[in-house]
Amino acid sequence: MIKLLLSICLILSGNTLYAGVQIYLYSSVNKSEEKLKIKDIARVDGSDEERSLCEEIEIDDAILMDTYIDRRELSLLLREKLNNSFIIYGSSVKVYEAVSLQEGAFIKNGERVKVLVKRKNITIELTGVAKKDAANGEHVIIRCGKKELSGIVNNKTVMCEL
Repeated sequence: MIKLLLSICLILSGNTLYAGVQIYLYSSVNKSEEKLKIKDIARVDGSDEERSLCEEIEIDDAILMDTYIDRRELSLLLREKLNNSFIIYGSSVKVYEAVSLQEGAFIKNGERVKVLVKRKNITIELTGVAKKDAANGEHVIIRCGKKELSGIVNNKTVMCEL
């Protein structure tokens, strides 16, 4: 019985020992005007040639329709483009649309707004209440529960950096 369990463990772990490319998904990314590539949504490890080939693979807009890129979608894309084995670490990446500044868009005192709190590679989406009127590009204080945060208005969304 123990030999059987050890054999199964060795067989299952064998794939991780010999994978050509390891892909570590980020939790979230901000999409710019350009097409997203693998290097934008994940850190890629492997030999220089394999890594550079993998990093430059473009992600189709059809995959981004639900604003998430999950492991299954990425795996299907990589199987089409890569000849070597790969391992994906992480379950999905949330893709936030880059919001452009528009004239006249503003928030009012007491209005509920979406708040994006960012620290390093982690972004958390919350709902808050504005404490004063503010136009695009201005600093505003937002109350999220019992906490007050300060951020910059960007199209009815407040961006806070911690």
